[in-house]
Amino acid sequence: MHTPQKKLQYPATARTASVANLNGRPSIHIDGTPVSPLIYALTDVPSGRWSWEELPQHNIARFCERGIKLVQLDLSLQHIWKEDGSFDLSVAQRQIQGVLEACPSASVIFRFHVRAPLWWLKSHPQEWVAYADTDYVDEQSWGLLRIIEHDNNPVRRVSMASRLWREEITIQFKRFLTEFSATPESRALVGIQVANGVYGEWHNWGFFDNEPDVSEPMTQAFRDWLKNKYGNVDTLRQAWGQPDADFATAQTPGVEQRRTDGIFRDPKRQAAVVDFYDCMHQVTADAIIHFAQTVKEDWPRPIIVGTFYGYFFSCFGRHAAGGHLHLQRILDCDAIDYLSGPQAYEPEAIELGDPYRSRSLIDSVRMHGKLWLDEMDCEPKTPILKDSDYSERVQQSVADLRRNTAFSLTKGMGLWYYDFNVSGVDLDGYTHPLCGSQGNWDHPVLLREIERLRELQAAYAKQPHSSMADVLMVYDTKSFYYTASLKHSDPISPALLDHLTLAAFRSGVVFDTIHLDDLPQMDLSPYRVIVFGNTFALNADMRQWIQSKVACNGRHLIWNYAPGYISPQDRSASLQNVEELCGIKLKEISIDAPPTVELGDCFAEATSYTVGDSPISPLFAAEDVKAETLARFAGSDSAAIARKTFPNHTSWFVSLPSKATEPFRTLLERCGAHCYGEPDAFFYGGSGILATHSLSGGQREIRLPNGKTISLPLPPGPATVILDGSTGEILLNEYGVDRGELVEAYPE
Repeated sequence: MHTPQKKLQYPATARTASVANLNGRPSIHIDGTPVSPLIYALTDVPSGRWSWEELPQHNIARFCERGIKLVQLDLSLQHIWKEDGSFDLSVAQRQIQGVLEACPSASVIFRFHVRAPLWWLKSHPQEWVAYADTDYVDEQSWGLLRIIEHDNNPVRRVSMASRLWREEITIQFKRFLTEFSATPESRALVGIQVANGVYGEWHNWGFFDNEPDVSEPMTQAFRDWLKNKYGNVDTLRQAWGQPDADFATAQTPGVEQRRTDGIFRDPKRQAAVVDFYDCMHQVTADAIIHFAQTVKEDWPRPIIVGTFYGYFFSCFGRHAAGGHLHLQRILDCDAIDYLSGPQAYEPEAIELGDPYRSRSLIDSVRMHGKLWLDEMDCEPKTPILKDSDYSERVQQSVADLRRNTAFSLTKGMGLWYYDFNVSGVDLDGYTHPLCGSQGNWDHPVLLREIERLRELQAAYAKQPHSSMADVLMVYDTKSFYYTASLKHSDPISPALLDHLTLAAFRSGVVFDTIHLDDLPQMDLSPYRVIVFGNTFALNADMRQWIQSKVACNGRHLIWNYAPGYISPQDRSASLQNVEELCGIKLKEISIDAPPTVELGDCFAEATSYTVGDSPISPLFAAEDVKAETLARFAGSDSAAIARKTFPNHTSWFVSLPSKATEPFRTLLERCGAHCYGEPDAFFYGGSGILATHSLSGGQREIRLPNGKTISLPLPPGPATVILDGSTGEILLNEYGVDRGELVEAYPE
């Protein structure tokens, strides 16, 4: 292994770190001083994972020169705890040594994988996850394997519910924290992100295509969970409607039990399945909280602790099988300082012209005082100086980088630049001739842009954070316990989560997203429009609170599909709940084919749409004589979109969500939401910053909420511009340097 060639400069004293409020935004503080939440992160892929190797060293140094001195590295007990019982800290020490060799003033965050080492896994087959719908697949065992190799297949992994895993890993994790904290290298360690599950992201093993977890450890955890929830067998039997139910014999449900007749699970007949999913997600959340608390208790000085969690958008319709449904428990945990996740991958989230976005309900994360860090792993199309399209590549790369970073900055949050190129991995299919010999951002123009973005963040962090949104989109996690959970069985939820927010971006508005449970703590005064997404499961008290506290002050409320249809409190499903919540009389209809909604002439693009390729059940339509019909189901007089005006608010009911921009764009316009510009551009606004991205560029006009119009002459092609949100002053607009200047500064 590499030995540093020069004497290392360890910090004179051990650093302390925390996440604390900075003008209304959660911020990383090191030794009491706020630092920009922009991080450089190495991959876990062999040949790019070790900080002491040539290419990682080069890129750590380049980021350091640009003021990015937070570095994230992967580490696992596999590297430390050996089968013979020995304990070797050398890899952890060398990881930090390599960083300090390249950047003596750097601070390090370990992404620490608490998964069982491979030798432990092989020795304890009774602790393995088991899949309800398939057998294990074999894994390649030769070569230099990643920590997370093969994770998202139905592979042999330790169940999240394994008590033995948690007990034995905790002993060794505590040992690491105690022994490593005494080394000089530990003085530079300021954070630990606990990781497990698929890709370290706390998804259930194999969740993407398969149904976990029916293992013995999960079965025992389920029985214990039931006993804790219901207390006695009689209560369990009444709740499940099963006279022979018993804590000692309860089983994790198989695939057939998880099937639904339509979009919704019967809350009484399938109460056992609802309980199982709730239990499975609590098991995962419990493990995260346990290891986070372990760090806080056993590290001898203040340190920040993070985790992958809170994924909501772009979860491929697999929320119940492996999503993050106990968000509120994680947000309420004092031991967790930040949540993180890769940016959304779909729909239309990666290519130029698409709106880059976070996967979380990020405004709820901030409300709870937690920092959110995006993992930016989309590769820029790095310009190659000798190529004829070099100038175009520069513009595209800067537009891409600026767009992606601007999202996090306007939300008052942060991100890390994740570098796969140092390992030669080409994630996005861009055949880079220098792949493996330079990093993803290893280009002078991109590095200069990163420096400018860091300086911009630092300058605007001095101002109080506020959002520029007048549209609030409300979502829920517990609804997934009651909706169809098998793959491709629920077309409604993905349309409401992923496509509806995409339509909002394509509508030129700025919007916020929040978890339903946080709505009562939210200041609703800035919002002209409140959109209820997958809020299908509401108890009576929440329905009443919404009617009295939200449906007022002249607001527009947009209701989608079946808000409040499920009442978890009494395990019932009722159309009456939906009617009372919306204030619009409804009826249940039946269409034997995939229902088509035909839009009326009031929409910008009068057309029709459908969702999914099967009939939708249940399906509701408006039949209120006091409501205006704006769209109907094809071949029917049944109203698919209706509006009803009340003295203190306006209610809109949308029977089915669309995967296109219409009808949502027109609805937002008619509700009076502020549109910042043309429909082929989108906008981020917050923390004093307004950013806009356009694929086509050209002359643009941006309309600020204060009535001021900004004229922007953009170059042809993709462009991202960052402005001051109040004055419209252009903060970042130019795209590169003269080719001759670049050749002179960086000769080939």
